Amino acid sequence: MPFASENTAMREMDYHFRFRYETLRSLLNKNGGALQILSDLEADLNHIHYYDERIKRSIRRLITEILLMAQELNLLTKNRHTDLYETIFALRDRTDMIFKEGLSAADQPMALMISGIEKKPDPALIGGKAFGLYTLSKFFSDLVPPGFVMTTAAYNLLLEKNNLSDRIRILLTNLDVTTDRDQFKSRTQTIRRWIREAIVPEEIEKAIREYAEKISKTFPDTLWALRSSAVLEDGAHSFAGQFDTELQIHSENLVSAYKQVLAGKFNDRAVSYKIHKNIREIDTPMAVLFMPMIDPVAAGVIYTSELNATESDTMAINSVPGLANRMVKGEEPGDTFLVSKKTLPKLIKTIPASRDDSSTTKADYIKPEKLLEIAELAIDAEKKFGFSMDIEWAVDKNEKVHLLQARRLNITPSENETEGLFKRGKDTLPTLEGGTTIFPGRAEGPVIFLTPETDLSEVPDGAVVVAQQPKTEYAPILPKIAAFLVMEGNPVGHLATLVREFAVPCIFGLGKNLKILAGKNIISVNATKRAVYTGIRWPGIRESVLARIASKNRHEKTGPLYDLILKLNLTDPDAPSFKAKSCKSAHDVLRFMHEMSVRSMFGFGDAQKRGWKKKSKTLKTGLPIKFQLIDLDKSAMPGAHAVKPDDVASLPFKALWRGISDKSMPWPDRWARQMAGMPADFRETILGGKRGPRRASDTNYAIVAADYLNLNARLAYHYTMVDAMVGPGTENNYVHFRFRGGGASDENRDRRARFLESVLRQSGFGVDRRGDLVTAWRRRYPQNDSENSLEILGKLMVCARELDAVLKNDMDVKRYADYFLKGEYDIFS
Repeated sequence: MPFASENTAMREMDYHFRFRYETLRSLLNKNGGALQILSDLEADLNHIHYYDERIKRSIRRLITEILLMAQELNLLTKNRHTDLYETIFALRDRTDMIFKEGLSAADQPMALMISGIEKKPDPALIGGKAFGLYTLSKFFSDLVPPGFVMTTAAYNLLLEKNNLSDRIRILLTNLDVTTDRDQFKSRTQTIRRWIREAIVPEEIEKAIREYAEKISKTFPDTLWALRSSAVLEDGAHSFAGQFDTELQIHSENLVSAYKQVLAGKFNDRAVSYKIHKNIREIDTPMAVLFMPMIDPVAAGVIYTSELNATESDTMAINSVPGLANRMVKGEEPGDTFLVSKKTLPKLIKTIPASRDDSSTTKADYIKPEKLLEIAELAIDAEKKFGFSMDIEWAVDKNEKVHLLQARRLNITPSENETEGLFKRGKDTLPTLEGGTTIFPGRAEGPVIFLTPETDLSEVPDGAVVVAQQPKTEYAPILPKIAAFLVMEGNPVGHLATLVREFAVPCIFGLGKNLKILAGKNIISVNATKRAVYTGIRWPGIRESVLARIASKNRHEKTGPLYDLILKLNLTDPDAPSFKAKSCKSAHDVLRFMHEMSVRSMFGFGDAQKRGWKKKSKTLKTGLPIKFQLIDLDKSAMPGAHAVKPDDVASLPFKALWRGISDKSMPWPDRWARQMAGMPADFRETILGGKRGPRRASDTNYAIVAADYLNLNARLAYHYTMVDAMVGPGTENNYVHFRFRGGGASDENRDRRARFLESVLRQSGFGVDRRGDLVTAWRRRYPQNDSENSLEILGKLMVCARELDAVLKNDMDVKRYADYFLKGEYDIFS
């Protein structure tokens, strides 16, 4: 009887296990599908308005899937998480309210005149630059040339009629993690070609022709200037010099020039800028500003405040003869005129373009009284706008002043506001002094000289970059460099604006003496004091510079649906706040349910150790990992208590194991070497090993069937999950992967997560990364592709298990990702 009783208990345990396993398997499959929906939604919301019917369908499908998962989780846990239902229903109701508030843009005008608009135009319709000019025209109607803007509605219509939106979306996908610069350039070049070759809808062409004819009545035989006016441009994100401008355009060429400006939305520097700023494509539709060309005798830019002295009574006018486009691009030096801002402006000082105060060169192309007139207008504009201004101006042959652009001036802290931060270090003399501070601050790093042959993608993170001119084409490197030193340059150019926006310590106008830095290794820059030193000068500055580069310029996306659907707030499953009632988004609910379902399965197994011991089999391998196999369908030698990997007849297990056991795989134990002699519990605590559902002493389980694998493992000091179904056909095949935790600092764990994200994306996986948590998936791929994906995961698990110990800076992330993708696994040993 005891024997019969034991058999009954085993059968009951089998039933409960099978029921829980099937429920878990169904829940994990739904979780993978839900993550795919989330990923698609995030991509869609970059290109589609949140109230679009396609977005509505996806969110309703997502919430239905989450509700079914909640039911399965409560089956697994005997209704421990019924409070999830209230959270899910609240999310559904709130998203429905958002959809009701969404307004269609179907009746928006294709074109608008800049002046004479009775109703204040929407900046989302005419873009930042045109809106600034409209506001300027309200105050100075006689000084702003007439012009019109082709609105963002026209841009959207052109994309729609040429079926470009989805095609552009495909090429922009994963471009933020693409390490192949040739591929990056090829994709952006293709998008620009599509737009240039697009057929312009008749209503757009008609609007351009009609509005141009209206202005031509006042400006006969005029040439035209076409300028970008993207939404967000000239605001908190300046986009200075990132888009293209077309000048000296004949009326018959306006349509082709219009497409050229639209195509410039996707030039390399503009795309890189949006990636670094984390700006969605949908947030920057392009309007285009059309204005008749002024034939100037002088043109330039005036800043109504000194950049580094906010309380100063002085402002600067920068000027060149003729057009100022080359000056603002950093390709031509300009004369600088310092003017007092008192009631009656007064010319204080003239600094010639040569930057040589002793020069006898005269700026006789513009009269002093005309400079003072420009200064008075600028002071008046500053009062009317209510903040410091950056204004473009031109003077024509009749000596009339024209105001061509206006935007808020991005002011940096004054020297007396920052000098407390820059205490004097060693009493050594600077190697180089002088120039003009564009942005204050200190930095140290290896010096890199830019030449026409320099590949900007190869400029290392944290470098101090030296250039002859501040060209706009250097913009993509600003987010990753420590400091910028330039021989020439005016503080009013596009690159100077971007330098301030990216907060890069920078000095312009240092002259040819900068060449003495050639051959130096590390240099130190105090841009506030306009001094450059050889060698390391300030302890800790180099590290703080690299930390600044890693953290800045990544602004979290927001929007009506981001907080409710995509944002992940529950990042630490071991925190006391990791509860159902703390879920604020659909992503939170998914994260919570996944964690609770895996914990439930382990909890059941750990509570049934004796029974599981009889059912499970030890995996015999020479590798430093230990697994117990739970065999669901006699795929692992029935009756045996221990099996070798070759004895397991499971397609997904075999594929994963091919990667794990590949002879080229390294199995280092860096932490064992570095912490030799330390107690095990100390290592656990220091290296973050107590995070996650598994401890080093706990059993790792792999549930296998002929077409299925669920592996939950503690490898070194992190936690890994692989859940996969692989068989003939495609419909039911999927591969899901989750990775988190690890040793070293939070910063290093984050770098390893970015390494995983980069490799996985470039290997065809959908990826979601939040801190050190990486989730990836591939669904509905053929058997061979699914097996290849598992083999990649096996190799990746081995190479990444202690990689956080060696990723010391952001450049290492890219280097090691490249090594892995090229199959150079020795570097990981």
